[in-house]
Amino acid sequence: MDGRDLKCGLEEAVASELWAFELSGEHATLPRSEALALLKVHSSSFKEVCLLDQCLIVRAPSIDAAALEARLAMSHRVLRVLAISSCSHSDLSFAASSIDIPRQTYRVRARSVGRSALSGYDVEVAVGRELFRRGYRADLSAPCQEIRCIVSQGLVVLGVEVARPDRSGFEGRRPHLKPFFYPGVLMPRMARALVNLTCVRPGERLLDPFSGTAGILVEAGLIGTRCVGLDVQMKIVRGSLANIDGIECSLLAGDARRLPFRDASVQAVVTDPPYGRSAAIRAASRDELLARSFEEMARVLQPGRRAVVVADHPIDDLLASAGFLQREIHSERVHRSLTRRIYISEI
Repeated sequence: MDGRDLKCGLEEAVASELWAFELSGEHATLPRSEALALLKVHSSSFKEVCLLDQCLIVRAPSIDAAALEARLAMSHRVLRVLAISSCSHSDLSFAASSIDIPRQTYRVRARSVGRSALSGYDVEVAVGRELFRRGYRADLSAPCQEIRCIVSQGLVVLGVEVARPDRSGFEGRRPHLKPFFYPGVLMPRMARALVNLTCVRPGERLLDPFSGTAGILVEAGLIGTRCVGLDVQMKIVRGSLANIDGIECSLLAGDARRLPFRDASVQAVVTDPPYGRSAAIRAASRDELLARSFEEMARVLQPGRRAVVVADHPIDDLLASAGFLQREIHSERVHRSLTRRIYISEI
C-alpha cells in the first residue's frame, strides 16, 4: 500500500482523536507491541489505524500521556495528530493550513524514515512557511508550540508532542554500572519493554522466577509494580539485593519448579531463564527445568493474564503443555550464536 492509499484510509479517522507513536526502530516488531500493550492499560479504548515504518497511528478518545511517558522504552515520542498529508508540496501546504495552534510562536521539527520524496528539512520549511503566512511567528530557541512531523512511507504525520520518554535513564542502569554484575543479561530498555508487554498495572504483582541479577525486577519496580523474584543460588540473591536498593521488591532463594505462592496469586510473569550449562542446575535437563517451571508459572498466574518468556531455542511445545496460549513471538539476534526468542503467552 502506497502513501496515497494510506492517506485516503486516514482522512476520516483524523477527524477523531488520533495519536502517533514515534517508534525507536531498534527492533522490528517489539516497539509496536509495547505501545499496543500499554494502550490496553493507559487508554479508555483504542483501535490501531495503521503502522508505518517507525510510526504507529491509533485512534483513542483519550490516553494517559503521563503514564505512557513514564513507561515506554521503545518509543521516542507520542504525538496528538493534527493532520496527515501525502509527500507532495501542495498536500503538505494544505495540511499545514488546517492546523490551529493556540500559541503564537512555533518551531517545526521533522524526522524522515527511509527514502522519501520530501526530506525532513523540506517538510520543516514547507510547514513553517505556511504557519508564517498565517501570522504565526517562528522561534527556534524557545517556541510556545513545537510541531513534530514524521515522514514515512509516502506520508507526513503532523502533530504536537504529548509524551517524550526519558530514554537516558536506561543508559544509567546498564548492567555493568550496577553494584552486582553478571555478563549476558538483558539490557534495561529490553527488560522494561518485556515488563510492559505483560500489560501489568502499577500495584499489581509481577514475578520473575529466574531473577538472576534482578534487571527485570528493577524495571518492573520503577513503574510501580509489586515485584518478586527467585533464584536458586543464594549467592546470586545476596548480590542482587544491592541492585534493587530503593525499589519495592522481594527476592527469595528458591526453585522455579516449586514456587512458594498460592494459585492465581500474580498478575504478570516475566523471565529470562538461564542458557547453557547453568540452566541445568538442580534439574535433570534444561527442558525438564523449563517444563516444570512453566507449569508452576501457569499455576500462580491469574487466568487471562500474560507471561513473557525469553529463550534461546523454540519453547512453543513446552509452553503449550503447561497450558499457555501463545499470543506473539518476537526474535532478536544478539550475536552470531545467539538469537533470543520472546514469547508472549496467556493462561
